[in-house]
Amino acid sequence: MTDARPAPSSRRAAGVLVTGASGTIGRAVVDALVEAGEPVVAGMRDPRAWIADGARRASGISAGGASRTSGGAAAGSGFGGSGASGVGGRAGGGRPESSGPGRPLGKPSRAPNQKPLQNPTRKPGTTVGPAATAANGRPGALPAAGHPGQTVASALPAGAQAATVRAFDFADRGTWASALAGVDRVFLVLPPTVGEVGRTLIPFIDTAMESGVRQIVFLSQQGVPLQARSPQHDVERYLKRTRTPYTVLRPNVVLQSLSSTYRDDIRRRREIALPAAAAHVAFVDARDVARVAARVLGESGHLRKSYALSGEQALGYTQVAELLGEVLDRPIRYTPTTDADFEQRLAGLGASPTEIARQASLFRSVRLRALRLPNRSIRRLTGRPATTVRRFIEDHRDSWL
Repeated sequence: MTDARPAPSSRRAAGVLVTGASGTIGRAVVDALVEAGEPVVAGMRDPRAWIADGARRASGISAGGASRTSGGAAAGSGFGGSGASGVGGRAGGGRPESSGPGRPLGKPSRAPNQKPLQNPTRKPGTTVGPAATAANGRPGALPAAGHPGQTVASALPAGAQAATVRAFDFADRGTWASALAGVDRVFLVLPPTVGEVGRTLIPFIDTAMESGVRQIVFLSQQGVPLQARSPQHDVERYLKRTRTPYTVLRPNVVLQSLSSTYRDDIRRRREIALPAAAAHVAFVDARDVARVAARVLGESGHLRKSYALSGEQALGYTQVAELLGEVLDRPIRYTPTTDADFEQRLAGLGASPTEIARQASLFRSVRLRALRLPNRSIRRLTGRPATTVRRFIEDHRDSWL
């Protein structure tokens, strides 16, 4: 199929909807698109956490720390190849928070393990989305949490347009039309709580195409072609069977799991306990995945293509623990654990049954050596090498102190 999309410069009037924007990769994609000058709609189940974090970032307060006036950070996903776990935090730390997943008329049909959430944008006095205006007069900035109507300027490059924040929930179709308004591309993330995509992501894909979307970039994970029962496999198969102008990104295990899901174990117990045996993984940084996403969303030549995104080196968790120890100047050990212990640990962190099953499947792939092969896809697509594990640990050192 010929990719006849126009050059990026002629397509900047319309924007990109990033679903799951409060998650690790989703948030990184928003940042990368904003930096590239793209109009961005950050879709999430509860925009209030993003708004609070936007106010903190504009005030120079670390997103990973607690504000004196409002605690907590906007957290999301950071665990596993899909980058959509609800038990991790976004890059740089922060408290865990599930980044849930959105119906036009009638009674909402909810996905398994999901509860309806009142649309925060309908709360009187709260300004979210296009009506929000930055201190310099630009629309789309993030109002400070707890102060309806107050505006703050986001910490963005000079001349960059802030992201517009809109409520979006795969289990509430009433949020779909407003989230899709004014966009022609979608970065599609499978939420950790969604296991049945036939009632959520697939109908949304149809709605997006009917609304005029010209490209859907789906965040999948490596090994999906061999996992016929996975929800990612169902979405990929649907995209390929239809005339959807898709691009599939399949990242390896994201490094942000070290600074989110395993952060407390590393910081307090000085241990990484996982059912990975002695297998090696070609880890990938969510920031690199985001740079690739911004590239394939902003230029032609990527329709109906799939990209496996890995780092350029493969390490075992013992080596990762050694690197952590060197950078933190304290001993960190890796302890191989069983599937049962690992699943119990995830349940204790608040992971849903769907997410627990997804991560158990991921580590089975790890033990089968399916995620061990490095590649240079990130370098080839972005012109820059993939972030090394050591560099990631150095960049996020404060997460474990």
